[in-house]
Amino acid sequence: MPSYCDINNNNIDVAKSATANQCTKTNGASCTTPADQACYYSYMLGKSREKLDSDLQEIHRPETSRAYTFQSNLETTMLTGIVWAMLGTTVLYYAFTKI
Repeated sequence: MPSYCDINNNNIDVAKSATANQCTKTNGASCTTPADQACYYSYMLGKSREKLDSDLQEIHRPETSRAYTFQSNLETTMLTGIVWAMLGTTVLYYAFTKI
């Protein structure tokens, strides 16, 4: 994750911080130094940037996106159903015309 500092070296607790939206240390103290706050906000900015990059990748490469995969599976299922229906209709037609 791109960040200007190592969040683990500064003992910053990100799990608690995400809900309260404030920087806290692992021992429960708040991050009052500007360096700790900068590290926390850099980490959060990097995390948001990674999510944005993955969303943009889905937009710019639709053939690898989840939506394209679901659409492809739907089309394959519908085409398979049509082929089975044609096969069944053909078998029934020949069964009733030859009997």
